[in-house]
Amino acid sequence: MDIAEVLKLADELLFAHSGQHLDYLQETILKGTLQSQKYAKIASDNHLSEGHVRDRASELWQTLSDVLGEDVNKLNARNILEKIIISKSGSIGYLGNENKVSISSNRMRSPKSSPLSKPTANKPYLDIDNAPEITAFYGRSDELNTLKTWLIQDCSRIITLTGIIGIGKTTLAIKLIEEIPTQFEYIVYRSLRYSPTIDSFLTDLLPAFISPIIPNTLDRQVDVLLKFLRKHCCLIIIDDLQMLFQPGQLAGHYKPEFEGYHLLFKQIAQLSNASSLLLITSEQPEDAIATRYKFTRCLKLTGLGESAKEILRDKELSDEQMWDTLIEKYQSHPLCLEMTATMIEELFAGNVTDFLAYPSLILSNEIGSQLSRVWVRLTESEQEIVKYLALQEKAINLMEVLQVMFDRYNTEIALNAIRSLKRRCFLEAYQNGVGSSLLRLDRTLEAYARSINN
Repeated sequence: MDIAEVLKLADELLFAHSGQHLDYLQETILKGTLQSQKYAKIASDNHLSEGHVRDRASELWQTLSDVLGEDVNKLNARNILEKIIISKSGSIGYLGNENKVSISSNRMRSPKSSPLSKPTANKPYLDIDNAPEITAFYGRSDELNTLKTWLIQDCSRIITLTGIIGIGKTTLAIKLIEEIPTQFEYIVYRSLRYSPTIDSFLTDLLPAFISPIIPNTLDRQVDVLLKFLRKHCCLIIIDDLQMLFQPGQLAGHYKPEFEGYHLLFKQIAQLSNASSLLLITSEQPEDAIATRYKFTRCLKLTGLGESAKEILRDKELSDEQMWDTLIEKYQSHPLCLEMTATMIEELFAGNVTDFLAYPSLILSNEIGSQLSRVWVRLTESEQEIVKYLALQEKAINLMEVLQVMFDRYNTEIALNAIRSLKRRCFLEAYQNGVGSSLLRLDRTLEAYARSINN
């Protein structure tokens, strides 16, 4: 019996009964069953847990049982559906117990609800119209592989993708969508750039998954979303998370009106589900959900390394023997290098050697403007520590920083400020080999702080 014909019949039965087509996972389970595959095999091939596949299969068999009026299970599904196909003549009439299903190929029952779209085999539902377009992508193969492993093999529920402004977080996330399109039933991108309330966010998000009739209370909206995430394999990318945090406070503190987001993320991290959230932020949340729970991860992006040469090559800069020096000077930061390469192209005729004749790190207006918006978000203690570190020629011992700051701030305030700067990706702390912790500012922030110190 043709498997495609059996799948088509099951889809018609389900649609006539509920107005819903087979979703991607239901079709995968049924196809695997028709091929005599075990649930463990279906789960492994689709990077899902066996328990999740069993639960979805049980729901499918129950639905078909309700439609046909007799018990349908993994063992008899093929025989029952094949019998219907054999008896099919123009329309499908199948009598089981006291129930009858009649499906005409020319007239189908109107669906009870009208979701925007449904995923099909090897083609998930994508709602990424508001995602920025990728115009260029450089390197990041290791980071892509890490994210794919966390999402597909580890089934991570929440991944926080963090890094300083312009480091390429959103670009990496959009590239990731291209790499894993068949691993999820639904892939959705949303930005928090304009700081929507949690109510507005959910009202905008839910139509991607369910019919336009959205519950009118927050607790019901959250309940509907969580149930859907447990039932379906979804990837939700949430960009610009830092817009929910309070300026003038230590990094990652939610504004009071945005606490609902924190509670939602915490529930998703704690509850077993088949879906994943990818949170993109330049400021890591203070509550550390990304490191506190078993199925959560955090990836911090740094510079591009050797791949940064592709930026300079695209800009057709000369003096290739000096490219390594330029890249090291800007820590292979993609946006800084792109803006600087444009400056070299416009003012130095593309000559890198002439530009490097000026020893100080020069920031373009675009980078300076972005850093100024971040600067005003820092606490006074953070700003003072940044100004001090910016004047140093090399990494400074943590104890030395605490001693210098002691006249103005006690140890607790200073340490919390240093931790906050790390969560903003402005500060690196590392060991010097003899047990001491050394601190070094990101060079772009260092250059900005020096400019406002003068």
